[in-house]
Amino acid sequence: MTDDGMQWIPDAFETYCLMLVRELTVPELVRRLGADPVGVKPGVTGPEAFSLAMNEGPVSLLGTSRGWAFSLEHWSDQGAEADVLAEVSRGTEAVVLVNSGIGMTRFLHAVDGLVVADFEPGVPATDVDFSRAERLAPFAGDADFFEADGSPVLGEAGEELWMLRFAERVFELSLPRAELEHGALAAVLLP
Repeated sequence: MTDDGMQWIPDAFETYCLMLVRELTVPELVRRLGADPVGVKPGVTGPEAFSLAMNEGPVSLLGTSRGWAFSLEHWSDQGAEADVLAEVSRGTEAVVLVNSGIGMTRFLHAVDGLVVADFEPGVPATDVDFSRAERLAPFAGDADFFEADGSPVLGEAGEELWMLRFAERVFELSLPRAELEHGALAAVLLP
C-alpha cells in the first residue's frame, strides 16, 4: 500500500463524510453502521456508488488502511451523527471528517462510545474543549497547527486542508488514493 496521506482528498471529492475506526474489520464496521454485512456489494466504483446513492439512498464505500476501517460517504453524512459515532467507536476510537460542500467542515473524535471532540476547523484552540480528548490535547499548543494566541494556522490551504493535515498527523492516517479515486471498493447502502 502506498502512503498517500489524507491531504489529496479535496482534489478527488467535493463533499464527503469520512469515518475511520481503529482496528475494526469492514464487516464489523458495517454492522455498527446499522447495515447488514450480507448487503455489502463488492467491486463498486465511484460512479456506481453515485448512481446507487441517487436511486436507493445513502451509500458508503468501505475499506481498510493502516489498521483503520473506513467508510466514505460522498452524498450524506450519517457517520457524523452522534448515535452512529457512539456505536462505531464502542471499544475503540473513531475519527470523522466532514466537508459539506457549502463551506462547513467538521472534525469529530470519539473514544469508546463518547464523542470527545467535535469542532469546526478554523476555530481558535481556546474555543475547543480538549479536556476529554487526551490524544488531541498535546496538539493544542503545537505551532504547526495553532498560533501562540490559539488561532489556527490555516495559511492559504484553508480549514479543510488544516483538518486533513491534523487528522493525518495526530492519528497517522493515510488512505490509498488510486484505490479510492479509480478503483472499485466494497460498498453498502446505509439505513
